[in-house]
Amino acid sequence: MLSGLMLDRMGLFVRSGWLDSEGRVYIYFTLDDALAMLGCGKDKAVRLFKELDVSGGIGLIERRKQGQGRPARIYVKNFTLPPDPEECEPAPAPEGSAAQTSEKPKSALLESRSL
Repeated sequence: MLSGLMLDRMGLFVRSGWLDSEGRVYIYFTLDDALAMLGCGKDKAVRLFKELDVSGGIGLIERRKQGQGRPARIYVKNFTLPPDPEECEPAPAPEGSAAQTSEKPKSALLESRSL
């Protein structure tokens, strides 16, 4: 749920043009934001952020602290990759094996049926 909320916020920040020096989009999503939107306790929200983070989590987000009481910049990772054309092609049949097909169609209409 938290990841979805961050993705939603990222769409807003993309349209606003929030880019860092490397041209990557970042968002601000504080612990207080998570508490208000998820309606959970502080410990739970901290665990959710850790679970999504690159360091010690599944790597959907990367948090960079800015210091001086400023909120951390959050980079939401692109976890969907375009399909690889080689993976979509069926594998060729091994040598010496032929694809087996039935000579009789199984879904044909019966012609001689009694009423």
